Amino acid sequence: MKKLLVILFALGLVFAFSAPVMAVDVSFDGSYRIRGWYDSNSALQKESTPSAYYDQRMRVGTTFQVAEGLKVITRFDALDGIWGTTAMRGDNPTAVNNVQFDKAYVQFVTGIGQVRAGFFSDGVWGTDFGDLEIFCGKIDLISKVGDIYLYLNTTKRSEGDMGTVYSDHDNDGYVAAFWYNKDGINPGFLYKYYRVADSAADNLTTMNIVIPFVKATLGDLYVESEIIWIDGEINNAAGTHLVDLEGLAAYAMAKYNLGSAYVGGLIAYAKGNDPTDATTNGGMANSGGDWDPMLILFNDNCPTSLGWVPGSTTGTAMNNGYIYQVFAGTTIDKLSLRGSFSYATADEVAVGFDGDYGTELDLEASYKIYDNLTYQVGFGYLWAGDYYKGATAAANEIDDTYLLMNKLQVTF
Repeated sequence: MKKLLVILFALGLVFAFSAPVMAVDVSFDGSYRIRGWYDSNSALQKESTPSAYYDQRMRVGTTFQVAEGLKVITRFDALDGIWGTTAMRGDNPTAVNNVQFDKAYVQFVTGIGQVRAGFFSDGVWGTDFGDLEIFCGKIDLISKVGDIYLYLNTTKRSEGDMGTVYSDHDNDGYVAAFWYNKDGINPGFLYKYYRVADSAADNLTTMNIVIPFVKATLGDLYVESEIIWIDGEINNAAGTHLVDLEGLAAYAMAKYNLGSAYVGGLIAYAKGNDPTDATTNGGMANSGGDWDPMLILFNDNCPTSLGWVPGSTTGTAMNNGYIYQVFAGTTIDKLSLRGSFSYATADEVAVGFDGDYGTELDLEASYKIYDNLTYQVGFGYLWAGDYYKGATAAANEIDDTYLLMNKLQVTF
């Protein structure tokens, strides 16, 4: 009888202490995807070796609704990588440690607006153009006045002077922005002050960044545009000016709906760095790693670096050039189709280089097997331009490339 009373007392304590926790409303969302790639010739060389591989990612977000207006939000990715690599091999016991949290923050509503504080997303604003999402320590405030939203944040991307010999060695950003969103009209404006102190290199980088955007739905016509302007400098600890920093990128897109189909076009620009000007870095603005205008050129979904000649490779974001594209698509029940034709050229080139990146044709299709399960396939072909030859005086031969991709993704 005594043991029974002890057990009942212990259970009572468990329920007493867990009752407040059990009152928390917990919800989950996320996705799981598997992607396959066949990359025929990313080096753009004659008789290059192709590559084929699969990757996957499990993403889970959790929201703890602690009280009305108060949430704690987390998100992690698990088993994110390429099949068969060290972190994704079945015979590797450390593969189970392939878990990375990218969000953990508190969100609450006050009399002046919504506050978020913790580790969460940064680098996303306006349209997809120019975006490169990262996760960092951040505090922000969103307040609404009529139909206008006001926004402030401060970020800490790196901290290098705590417990070291450095007095100023970190990376900070400060943002003030606003936007309007009503009746299909959504313009916005952002200002960011960016400060990177590097005591080890004995210099200080400061930048002023301005990013206006607009999105608008006008009947069957949808348009969006964004401009990124950067002005900054690098000075040493003594205050001596070292380098000017400049950047300009711009984008405009229009899409016209024709019932279940649509047609459209876009133009994008990113100012390049003048190779003859040693006092200025003019290529500070780019198209963003999250903006994928094509399947091959300037796309971070397939991690390749086009080209092989030193100085002529291009990466996942355009920081020097123009893109011109026309596209069309349709949705028929559960099937969506899209095709695009693009041409890209450089803005600045070194002596002896040709500015032609090339012309690309992309075809994509996706089918909803279930409402939350989608299968997607894509084909891209790049007629590689002479930019990838490097200096025209060199006897470098290049060849075209194509890419095949397929993706199975479930959301929940």
